Amino acid sequence: MRRAWLVLLAGCSFDTTLGRPGDGGVDAPSTDAAPLDAQPDARVAPFCDTTDSSLLACYEFENTTQDASPNMLDATMTNVAFVAGKVGLAMEFGATSAADIADSTKIDVASLTVEAWINPAQLPGTGQRAGIADMNGQWGLFVHEPTGRLQCTMVGGVSMQIDANIAANTWTHVACTYDAGTTTIYVNGVNRFQQGGGGALSTGGTSGISLGADNPPGSGSRLIGLIDQVRLFSRARTAAEVCADAACLP
Repeated sequence: MRRAWLVLLAGCSFDTTLGRPGDGGVDAPSTDAAPLDAQPDARVAPFCDTTDSSLLACYEFENTTQDASPNMLDATMTNVAFVAGKVGLAMEFGATSAADIADSTKIDVASLTVEAWINPAQLPGTGQRAGIADMNGQWGLFVHEPTGRLQCTMVGGVSMQIDANIAANTWTHVACTYDAGTTTIYVNGVNRFQQGGGGALSTGGTSGISLGADNPPGSGSRLIGLIDQVRLFSRARTAAEVCADAACLP
């Protein structure tokens, strides 16, 4: 990617013997019932929500780089490890790591959200960048230089780079959306910059997507550190949705 500088309800189980609650009677909670807060809640959608028709790809990195969306856009991994992450496990990248997704027309979209949790072990040097997710010729999300700038490139649309103060050895939620010519960058769920005036998002990429590096595969600019909870959507998620994704405070 070339640079572009503008940037469920579980109730208690009950004893069925007669009597009052508390003395073994009707509706007395059984002593082996799980705590309510430990039981699943069907009102909360799973992270990789396959009922969401806009979900393009979803990677939780639980010892795999398989895509949990219906599109099955699995990543081929090289020299990556799985370690404790933001949620469960995360994918750990080193200097020779790669995670690449083959090109597909399923990811040729007019609107987009790309989001991830990142925890760099180090930041790029002066004049350098590290890829978070990149689709050459279409879009990219990068960390830049020692000050932790964040760049979102939308080819054919609006691209920008902002002072995000991303820090090493710290989890940061990053997201970029594009819709109707407007690019928005979020850091830890907060809208940090927005700009309109763009055109149609390019669909000319032919080399798929690279995670944790520049694309095409083998182009370098690797992010040294951890990436977790990556999702792509064919729509711009709302500010409230991105805030919820990042567990930010309104």
